[in-house]
Amino acid sequence: MIKTISGKFSSPSWIVYVQAFFAVWAIVLLGGMSTRNILTPVLYLALLCLFRYASSRRRSSPSIYDSRISVITPALSLIFSLFTLMAEHENMAAGLENRIFRIFVLIAGGLGLLFLFYYFLLLVFISLAGFTLRKEYAPLRFLPLISFSACLLLWLPYFLYEYPGIMTPDSINQFEQVLGMVPYSNHHPWAHTMVIKFFYSLGHLFTDDINAALAFYTLFQMCFMAFCVAWLISALQRLGTGNLPCLLILAFYALVPYHGVFAVTIWKDIPFSGSMLLFTTALLRLLSLFPKNRRSRNRKADIFFTLTAYIVSGLMLCLFRTNGWYAFLFSLPFFLFAFRHCWKIMLPVHLAIIAAALIIKIPVMNAFHVTQPDFVESVSIPLQQTARVICEDKGLTPEQWNSVHKVIDTTYIQDLYSPGFADNMKELVRAGNPDYLAANKGEYFRLWLSLGLRYPSVYLQAYIDQTKGYWYPDTEYAVGNIDGIIANQTGAFSHPIIGGAFVIKTKEILIKLSDMLPLYGLLTSMGAMFWVFLCCFGISMIKEQPERYILFLPGLAVMMTLFLATPVSSEFRYAYSLAYTLPLYLLIPFFSID
Repeated sequence: MIKTISGKFSSPSWIVYVQAFFAVWAIVLLGGMSTRNILTPVLYLALLCLFRYASSRRRSSPSIYDSRISVITPALSLIFSLFTLMAEHENMAAGLENRIFRIFVLIAGGLGLLFLFYYFLLLVFISLAGFTLRKEYAPLRFLPLISFSACLLLWLPYFLYEYPGIMTPDSINQFEQVLGMVPYSNHHPWAHTMVIKFFYSLGHLFTDDINAALAFYTLFQMCFMAFCVAWLISALQRLGTGNLPCLLILAFYALVPYHGVFAVTIWKDIPFSGSMLLFTTALLRLLSLFPKNRRSRNRKADIFFTLTAYIVSGLMLCLFRTNGWYAFLFSLPFFLFAFRHCWKIMLPVHLAIIAAALIIKIPVMNAFHVTQPDFVESVSIPLQQTARVICEDKGLTPEQWNSVHKVIDTTYIQDLYSPGFADNMKELVRAGNPDYLAANKGEYFRLWLSLGLRYPSVYLQAYIDQTKGYWYPDTEYAVGNIDGIIANQTGAFSHPIIGGAFVIKTKEILIKLSDMLPLYGLLTSMGAMFWVFLCCFGISMIKEQPERYILFLPGLAVMMTLFLATPVSSEFRYAYSLAYTLPLYLLIPFFSID
């Protein structure tokens, strides 16, 4: 190591040449390129220039950020490198049978990824650490109202084409509960089912047409999602965010096709995602309101309306998805600590949210005889890992086979097992003896643990296949390509008000653009959004903004629950709350909360 004039330490200059070589090696392995590809020297020179430039920027950067950049940059680089290795290790070592060679190539590729991510993040963090959004003192008037109207207007064609709304098996199950065709169940959140029932019943006051009555709920959902966007724009304007960022955010919500598709899809994930944006925005507003003098009438009114939005959206988080309840409870101690100076207001507010959620979850649901999800629903990943061991014909002891056979018939397990889809295995257990599994959790925890200790590589691969869509950007899955209402016994059916070849083709092109356009495609990648989320959190840490950390916690907790218990490896709607709140996460480190 050598010391520079500024007093900082840097690596010897020749090290960067070696690092650039390993980075090129990693790109060649990831991209399946030949080592003889003429682009390899071009990549090497480009990376060498990037690494040298990042190093020079580091030496000249303000020392105030240096210590935090020195910790956060390598930490995130390591995380992103591990994610990439986990997802791509088979491709990176393709064609190599010898285990030693495979390990050597993966180590080399891992080092290259580490250097690549390190210098890229170093440049990003140095460039953005000192950046702050300029205050806008002439905001566009009525922009929140314009945002609300623009979203509804540009989502209207999706509503007319998908009238009365898009309904999948999950939607139909909830609608059957609304009609009394099946008993109430909290497998799909009962609170959301009751919201559907309220607006469906409201529609029936005006019409006997089942589709028209159902459309009342779809219109409500569209208005709610548009209101969340308008609320965000209003909050950003109050914080002095410029007109251009606000207009770009509006374009994201109004023009990106999957927002229009999801706005008319009857899923609990959609209002849950809107509530995440509403809740996080209200949390931001409270951070900006409470430190100030609260004697003015306008500020008291702001606090009242913000607290109302906070309570309503907090209750929706707790009731509209089980992982939202866990995310709220996880974040609660941090919320209370952040607002400790105004605990007389915030403690009752949070207790009210929890109390209301518990009252609905226990006595109210019991009064309506709502059945709760079974234990099998919560063990998707352990079930997939155990099934993977059996499907690969790994050895089990007689005692372990005995435990397996008490619960499941393994005759068809190899035919039904799908690496990224746990529902097949859950249904196989339900067809066996799920009650025995629920009554003997300790026995099956020991079975799961013993098999994991014996076959860790099988467990790891099963985990990767079950979750990678949420943490790795380059994962293929369809987003927003759903249409119509599946065949059902409720009487609801798809009845497009507009249609024809032009409409159908236009929607098809809009949905497929993400598969054709570089960079734009990242807007449909849950993994890419999660990486950006982590980078924004990292920038807040580098800028030492501890009061803003709580803004990231609910979204982070929701993603962690997906990493621990997702039933599907790459279902975009499960992480739609991350996509819908992403514009706010992008701005959190850069505006002034005062």
